[in-house]
Amino acid sequence: MLKIGFDAKRALTNTRGLGNYSRNLIDGLGIYYPENEYFLYGKNANSGDCLKWQKSVEKNVSIINPPSNSKLVQAYWRSVGVNNNIKADKLDIYHGLSHEIPFHITNQKTKYLVTIHDLIFTYFKQNFSSVDRRIYFSKIKYSCQKADQIIAISQQTKNDIIDILHVPEEKVKVLYQSCSPLFYNESSAEKRNFVRQKYNLPENYLLFVGALVAHKNIAKIIEALAYLPENKRLPLIIIGKTTKYKEFLVSIINKENLSEKVKFIEYVDTVDMPSVYQMAKILVWPSLYEGFGIPIIEALFSKLPVITSKDGCFNEAGGESSIYINPESAIEIAESIHNIMENNDLYLEMKQKGFEYAQKFHLEATSKLLMDFYCKII
Repeated sequence: MLKIGFDAKRALTNTRGLGNYSRNLIDGLGIYYPENEYFLYGKNANSGDCLKWQKSVEKNVSIINPPSNSKLVQAYWRSVGVNNNIKADKLDIYHGLSHEIPFHITNQKTKYLVTIHDLIFTYFKQNFSSVDRRIYFSKIKYSCQKADQIIAISQQTKNDIIDILHVPEEKVKVLYQSCSPLFYNESSAEKRNFVRQKYNLPENYLLFVGALVAHKNIAKIIEALAYLPENKRLPLIIIGKTTKYKEFLVSIINKENLSEKVKFIEYVDTVDMPSVYQMAKILVWPSLYEGFGIPIIEALFSKLPVITSKDGCFNEAGGESSIYINPESAIEIAESIHNIMENNDLYLEMKQKGFEYAQKFHLEATSKLLMDFYCKII
């Protein structure tokens, strides 16, 4: 039996990528390796999906809260003070799930791991203040130096860690993540109809899921719609939290007279997302940079064909059945959409082969690889 602890800040408070990664990882270990003891270090969730998740796992894990509600005390505890808890709880492994491990480590009996998701702040410097960039760089560099082992969520991220932070290759292990098991099964017709009415979704549509930020490159999908013949122009559903970038997207929509073809949805309930994917025709995801790309494997589990970007990590997530395009070329995106929709044999092949490829990201498979790694390093 192992005693394993996690930095649970993102698991208990973040509803996006880092939080989903943390929750899925913890869920998988709890389901497939219940013989171990698991400790979550973080402030209790207070609302929404995070609170529901906390209540669902409380019987399987110990949740250790910071000693005060003061934000300053909580920040210090997460960065330094938690070392006392780790030592007192006699952990075999402490796993920082989102770029960080504590400072001033003195406990030699615990192995410290850190997951690095991406180094995006080094690629798109204009999207981060100089202060934020320095903080991110120093924290990640420290974590990579002091951790016993580093987990990268893709080969792309591993390469960045080696090239940018000058970390020895043997210290970095690529371990892929899974997505929510909700995506593993087909929704009923009743559920799909309910979701379609709830979010006012059209009969057929293209889908994008992710934050409304510049590097996601959503503008090129909208431009691609304009290149398609009007009678072949499917509606585009964009699901993601509203940001200032939306104003730029709306300006393109208006310029191309596509206001009736593009619909923004800021939030979809977690339990409804599989139906949204399964009713779509294609996931179009021309991001310029990612650590991995969870929406891609969510789509593959949903038997939804994927168009995504060449290079980077995208072929790791998308496999051989997805179509890869130059993300800067709206014409190439439009041609790929047209080819899939006009070739039924290709469409069916992408659905089936994509689903088969997605099984390597099944929670049972990713949990086994992680547990094997834990056992290897202690």
